[in-house]
Amino acid sequence: MVKKTMGISVMVALAAGLLAGCGGNTNNNANPDPANTSKPVNSANSGTEPVDEAVTIKVVGWSPGEQIAPLIEEYKKVKSNVTVEYMPLVDNSDSVAGMQKLDLLVASGDKIDVAFLPGTGDYSKRASLDLLAPLNDMIAAEGITLADEYIVDPSINGKVYALPDTYENYFVLLNKDMLDKAGLPIPTKWTWDEYLEYSKKLSNGEGANKVFGTYFHSWPMYFELGLINQPKDNNLINNGALKIDSAEIRKSLEIRDQAENVDKSAIPYSDTISQKLAYRSVYFSQKAAMIVTGNWMITDAGGTEEFPANFVSAFAPMPSNSADAPSGLSPANGNFMAVLNKSEQKQAAYDFIRWYTTKGEEINNGYSAWKKQDVDKFIAAVKEKAKSPDKIDADSLSYVIKNSPTAPMTIPPAFQSELDEAYVKEAEKFILKQQDLETTIKNANAALQKVADANK
Repeated sequence: MVKKTMGISVMVALAAGLLAGCGGNTNNNANPDPANTSKPVNSANSGTEPVDEAVTIKVVGWSPGEQIAPLIEEYKKVKSNVTVEYMPLVDNSDSVAGMQKLDLLVASGDKIDVAFLPGTGDYSKRASLDLLAPLNDMIAAEGITLADEYIVDPSINGKVYALPDTYENYFVLLNKDMLDKAGLPIPTKWTWDEYLEYSKKLSNGEGANKVFGTYFHSWPMYFELGLINQPKDNNLINNGALKIDSAEIRKSLEIRDQAENVDKSAIPYSDTISQKLAYRSVYFSQKAAMIVTGNWMITDAGGTEEFPANFVSAFAPMPSNSADAPSGLSPANGNFMAVLNKSEQKQAAYDFIRWYTTKGEEINNGYSAWKKQDVDKFIAAVKEKAKSPDKIDADSLSYVIKNSPTAPMTIPPAFQSELDEAYVKEAEKFILKQQDLETTIKNANAALQKVADANK
């Protein structure tokens, strides 16, 4: 959903205990050096023998080579016999274009050992196409339990085809200067109804000079805000069952309708699509006081070359649908690292992704899905490197990181993008007042069922 650059990815590790055991392995004694796997693995599986001789592995991703190079140098200190060759798939850090290029390279027979994948959808899609090597045997041979190592469970029907790298979930980013002016505290537990009240109180002015309380972007998730904050079944389709005709989807659509069409406290969707608005420019130009966003925005809150920070940003957990529901829940996502099925150096490739998704991301200070990363050190390093560290409210950030739970990762079906497209096509008609709510639910349900049936 977003153009990502791994060098600045920042992922918030919120305690969850989300994982089921993988591959039937019950050994809880993790190898102290994730890259040092000395136990033999299935020698019948080509490329999975222990690696001592000099080998070269080819790694591809969408990030610039200069961002990956320092980590490759660090890995050389750990595995001196392994040469890692990194090839950027694109020259503009566009993960969507990067995945298109990856598919072309694989189809043409290019020898690739490791690929970065930018989210659960891309992971699920390529696993279903048999492009990724199952890692269960190598995980078992290493003697680890993934639940002890990573926040999220990457298994698909009991098979692990990639390891979680960076970690992504959602929160609310708020202009603290505007909060202070309106006399509003930084929320630590709130509902969507309270969010809408904040949005009204933070709105002021008229016409071109109006400041809106909030902004909802055009991505599918902004039509699913009352669904993605659920502890389970938080996707449009779950275990083959559609979730369209539900209280959660109705709540999602009502949130946007109330803010944009009734309260007039959110930038209208018609403006979003006609003016091709971008969430960063809307927020940092102070046209909206609050945005629901992901933790890739933590670093940006301290200012960037393109968007300097001229005000203090605070952080609040995702709102819940009701007061008796846990606040702060959002689905887990993030980047993954996979070994390609056709790799002839599967063990060396696995060793590399184990190191990169743990010690590597700690060195990189990208917040990873590794449970053993130090959150306080992460925040300190973010502020140290920020252009305007005083513009990041560290107390509220620390609270969100340490107190907001995370829903288990939902591995979407390979046709998730088709579901999203079909849903948004109907949902936007409701937000644009072209059809009523129940017609929207009925039409969306039929459209998504058609997609699901076509993909059986």
